Amino acid sequence: MSVLAAMLVALAGAAAGWALARRRVAPSLAPGVGPQMLPDPALEWLRRAYGAIGVWVAELDPREEGPHAERIVDAERLSVAQIASVDRRLERARDHEQSGAERMEGGTLVFHAAAGTAVALLLPEGFDASRIGLVEADLRRLLDGVRRRPQVVALAQSQSHEASLESTGSVGLRLAYQLERVLDAQVIVAATEAPSEHAPDGGLPPLAPVRVVGVSGRGDRRLLDTVVPEISDLARVARGEAPTLTMHGDPLGGVVADRRQSPGTVMLWPVLVGDLAFGAVAMWLPGGREPIGAALAELTEALASAGPRLARALEADQRTAHASSDRLTGLANRRKFDELVAQAEPPRGPRPGALVYADLDRFKLLNDTLGHPAGDAALMHFARIIQGQIRTGDIAARIGGEEFAVWLPKAELEVGARIAERIRIKLGTTPWDWNGRPWPLSASFGVAACPETGRTLRALPAQADAALYVAKNSGRNRVERAGK
Repeated sequence: MSVLAAMLVALAGAAAGWALARRRVAPSLAPGVGPQMLPDPALEWLRRAYGAIGVWVAELDPREEGPHAERIVDAERLSVAQIASVDRRLERARDHEQSGAERMEGGTLVFHAAAGTAVALLLPEGFDASRIGLVEADLRRLLDGVRRRPQVVALAQSQSHEASLESTGSVGLRLAYQLERVLDAQVIVAATEAPSEHAPDGGLPPLAPVRVVGVSGRGDRRLLDTVVPEISDLARVARGEAPTLTMHGDPLGGVVADRRQSPGTVMLWPVLVGDLAFGAVAMWLPGGREPIGAALAELTEALASAGPRLARALEADQRTAHASSDRLTGLANRRKFDELVAQAEPPRGPRPGALVYADLDRFKLLNDTLGHPAGDAALMHFARIIQGQIRTGDIAARIGGEEFAVWLPKAELEVGARIAERIRIKLGTTPWDWNGRPWPLSASFGVAACPETGRTLRALPAQADAALYVAKNSGRNRVERAGK
């Protein structure tokens, strides 16, 4: 057994506390203190096992503020310039998913990268080259452990709650990891959310959206929380429109280019409660072999157990959504929007971002001419346009009758203005009609940003509203920047 294989159990058990605190130098061991008491036990164990000068972890997680790195080095053997050189090399390896070994000033860097994460050991001069293979194997295991850490932490946190309080994400992650263990397969779990209560543009109600809520350790975490296309095979099985499927190709409809997704056989099974589907699992089978015997029995039992738990979690999510979402458009309501934006202003100071206010032009005329149902349909149409043009991580809300707001984290003023202009053009060039009667839609926009127009986030709403007022009084159907 390799060095790291023996300690992976400890890594999983300590994952909730192993937060990768960005330290530069490892503390020395105090007498009587075992390595399990250190903040980063697995990294320090690995460094000492090979007598390495340093160990690195570099991650790029779309749900984080940006790239971040962890390193534990022997500061007496490396200069600041040498550390920075390794940092830069590992960033390139992470971004291009490179693996290998190369000579650097101070030693030999062995590195391995996949799906936005890279790990490395800097080995000293004279290291036994015959052991490089062992180092590479342990780095692959470390990389897998690092990539699993968020899921392991989420699972550990959820274990303190009753099953009835499980979140949708907790159910999805548990099921994905259980099936990965049973089938030795990559697994994705999707859940069927409640459809909109209103028909778009006077037509039939939209299909229930299907969202990825669980990804096993071998999958791509970028898939989490994505909504798959409604015509994809995974969505059809999750809504109960198709039975169990075994297929080749992409069951997700190309929602994310998953670089870790296997090109072989994928099996789709619904997650049922009785005859009702509440979600589905996609399982990429090793060698295309479908499960039989004990594996098939455990797969069936796992899905039967997950069904009621997923249904309860989805029901709880729906109750929460009703309290924080606009019932007509499905966007965040004013209260929820204010809460989410307030989270962007921590005690140490506000994070940069842009605020866009939008208002449908001549909405009263539309209501008076076509009726209130037509007005509701126009608002839903505008909401879909907004959702389709903003970035992942942006927050859209309906904050008044025909008034909308979008918070763009980390966006500068000009970026906010460009996105507002994109929404304006899309709305104006997308035909809309009510019961066969065409009606041109347009909107006016006001944009403010921190720190360009305001030093605090609290200043932005008044600035964006003032810019919107200027747009309304300057001919409508335009984007105005605060302070311009």
